[in-house]
Amino acid sequence: MNSDLPDVKPDSSNESIIIERIQGTDGIRGPVRSIEDSTSSSPLAALLDEGVMTEEFFELYTFAYCQELLEANFASALDLVVIGWDPRDLSGRFNEAAVRGIRKAGLTAVVVDILPTPAISLYLLHVGAACAFVLTASHNPADQNGIKIFLGHSNLKLFPEDDKRLTRRCLGLNYQDLLNAPLLGELRNDQHAARMLFLDFMADPNNHWLSDNTLTGITIIVDAANGAFSPIIAELLKNVAADFVITNSDPVLGINLYSGVADLEGLDFISAEEILEGAFVGYETLAQMLNSGREQQEKLRNSSDLVLGFVFDGDGDRCFLLSYDPFQDRILVLGGDVQAFIQAKFLQQNNKWLQPPLFVNTVESDLEAGRAVQQAGFETMQCAVGDKWILWQACFCDWQARQEYYLLKITVPEFTTLLDQAKSALGQMIKNSMFDALSATRIIMSLENWIRANMGDELVISAYKYASQQQNNNFTIGSEESGHVITLAKISSEDEVTSVFIGNGFKCALNSLAAILALRVPKNTAEFFAWLKNPYPSGFQKSLPVYYVDKSLLDEGSVLRKELKEMLLSELKWTKMEVEIVKREEEPEMLLLRVLEKGLPAAAVFVRNSGTEDKLALYLRGREDLSKRLEALAGKIYPFLLSSFKSKTSLMAQAERTVLLCVKDGARQLSDLNLKNITNISSERLLHEMNSRQKLIRKNAELWNITELGLNFLNNSERSEKI
Repeated sequence: MNSDLPDVKPDSSNESIIIERIQGTDGIRGPVRSIEDSTSSSPLAALLDEGVMTEEFFELYTFAYCQELLEANFASALDLVVIGWDPRDLSGRFNEAAVRGIRKAGLTAVVVDILPTPAISLYLLHVGAACAFVLTASHNPADQNGIKIFLGHSNLKLFPEDDKRLTRRCLGLNYQDLLNAPLLGELRNDQHAARMLFLDFMADPNNHWLSDNTLTGITIIVDAANGAFSPIIAELLKNVAADFVITNSDPVLGINLYSGVADLEGLDFISAEEILEGAFVGYETLAQMLNSGREQQEKLRNSSDLVLGFVFDGDGDRCFLLSYDPFQDRILVLGGDVQAFIQAKFLQQNNKWLQPPLFVNTVESDLEAGRAVQQAGFETMQCAVGDKWILWQACFCDWQARQEYYLLKITVPEFTTLLDQAKSALGQMIKNSMFDALSATRIIMSLENWIRANMGDELVISAYKYASQQQNNNFTIGSEESGHVITLAKISSEDEVTSVFIGNGFKCALNSLAAILALRVPKNTAEFFAWLKNPYPSGFQKSLPVYYVDKSLLDEGSVLRKELKEMLLSELKWTKMEVEIVKREEEPEMLLLRVLEKGLPAAAVFVRNSGTEDKLALYLRGREDLSKRLEALAGKIYPFLLSSFKSKTSLMAQAERTVLLCVKDGARQLSDLNLKNITNISSERLLHEMNSRQKLIRKNAELWNITELGLNFLNNSERSEKI
């Protein structure tokens, strides 16, 4: 099965298949194909049988969610729905289909065209829309697309219960009826207004930490990933920097191709050799940084000047920060963990807190990052993978701050009863792991609507102002190692001020830069760059991906999952340490084992399906002194995952095997890899994921060679097929 097919579970009563969710970690995404190139009779059949999304599916999906909001009385006829996209749909067919779905449901489609995800979700809040659709596959390759949904009022992304309801609704629709349905809703183009709102938002000093006149001597090279920041990044930079270069800002060249954050994940630095003749040949941003750094090398060693890189993903909600190291002639890569820690230290230095500030990261983060932040005085919390869980914590903290204000101002018994009911409903949702963005938003809206009706609008406006003050809202930083770093921002209109929590790559870059400039001591020496590479004593961190998998094999109850769990438990029998199996209700399919020493976390090993890509991965996190043990464990578990979890029906998996068989007995040129006759696959993507990601093959000059790991994988696969 393709990774982008839905989650399915066997129904024990009739042994049929129940489809629970067609979404992953962050909305739905995957390969796209025109209906003319599909052999299926309907858009849902194309998704379920072929693992692809057609433009008709985009129409069905937006229609279904708008219908959901109307039937739940969260929206009324002709209410606004914001829709925008990244630039990967060069034909415009998928974008137009999604707009049709909104209008056929009877809502007004407010089109903002190509804009970064944070700009689209911001405009949702600004115009008071019922929801926003962002058409993007984020960091995924150009042959994929997807749909993210933000809910009005709260700006939350959809949670599992929302996904399940939307899935049931999609499955219950007859596409032929939808195909012939009239356009009931209106169409509005707000591209310019949304663009200007985001420019003004980022120019507001309340929404980033970079002071004026601090960037003298700093060269910034920006990688727009040929994505959503491409048409707006130059205007954004004019407000903050004089010396900048923009690369990868032409969507025609291919979104995320030799650009963007995805290929930098898991790296601490990139050597000059890798840029000039290794895995990163053709990466324009890295080449420009290396050239600029070498030209200024002596000056960079003896001044406070810097050569930096801002690297975004396709839809602009993530960022990695790069820095040329003139002492080692290499590019340092600052991922989400490092940036979040540096930002936390900056805030610690510049704020006095009324309560311990909250730092939230995910299970993918370096264990030592959380420990270092704790030592800096922060309360820490860990959540499941996905920035939607960080957004939930941010919004929940904001709601608690408003709650505190209401309790100070309202003494009416009826309000106390309503508040207790709201708290109980939200508490049950959390306790039972039945996370539901629509229900949570309606609970809070209902209470605040009562306050507006009985106490006046001004009290609610004042509560939002109160909550937007950093010292009153203890959510401070939310971070994913993948480059999402979320901090408090504000949106203002007349006397109203509202807290805004959005993954925003540009804001993250500016905040990280401000923090580095404020914290660097001494100015520029080898010690400074050593600190920048490791601002806290980092632990062991490795992620090993397996592409083209059958995700159902990791489901609870799967025979392979049981075998994998037993292997992990056997390998983790370390002296004087205990192992516990941790189940996170937000992501029950993830197999997570935590290693404890004297009750304290020493390591974590987990395997999880990606919710956004056609892969699963083995993640290893732990103390640095455990690195040899974790490497040894990886050496046994990763080959097992490679040989056992690949999908037998995936065209990409079949093509991967074809390549390995071609190079098994000797190096081959591209033309000899037998890929010409394999349709509906991207050979460039295939070779990239086999080479850079899984290390099954490597390229020397113009020849492709099999690696030891690739040969091991091929031999194990062949043996398993003979059994």
